[in-house]
Amino acid sequence: MLSSIAASFLLGLVSLTHAAPTAIVLTPRASASDVGDAQNSWAADTSRVSQFLSAAPDLSGSDLVEQAQAALDIFNGELAYKAVLDGVFGGDPAVQAAAATLARPGTFQFVANGLQQFTTEGAGMDKTAVDILVSRINRARCRDVLPAIDAYLKAASAFLNNGLLMVANRPDNCQ
Repeated sequence: MLSSIAASFLLGLVSLTHAAPTAIVLTPRASASDVGDAQNSWAADTSRVSQFLSAAPDLSGSDLVEQAQAALDIFNGELAYKAVLDGVFGGDPAVQAAAATLARPGTFQFVANGLQQFTTEGAGMDKTAVDILVSRINRARCRDVLPAIDAYLKAASAFLNNGLLMVANRPDNCQ
């Protein structure tokens, strides 16, 4: 008897859940202001990381570590701008390709790992080691990461129709 009551109860719940109206949750779309802010902030932050990579070969000790930490913090913050633009342009084939590039091993995370290495090992690195790490980071960043960011910035410019064509600032030692 108890099992038939439980079975009836479960069947009743199943029928209620199928008959209950489904709530549609809409994610708010970013405004033009949000897109412009994300575009400008990402371009500015990319420039700051590029400035660090341009200056790093001439830095050492605590200066290298401090500036690397600032660059790493800025770099990690770029994901917030990417998220805003992904929400608006996620269906754009160029942005989809750029997102796939940034998700690939050896690109965005590789750069983050290299910047992190400067923060943990930079104080003890000699100039040759700094030059090698900068070169490795720039190889991935200049070849893959920055062109992918360019695709996002281009999509934002087209959306904003502001006549600007932003590109990610390259470090002086971009290869």
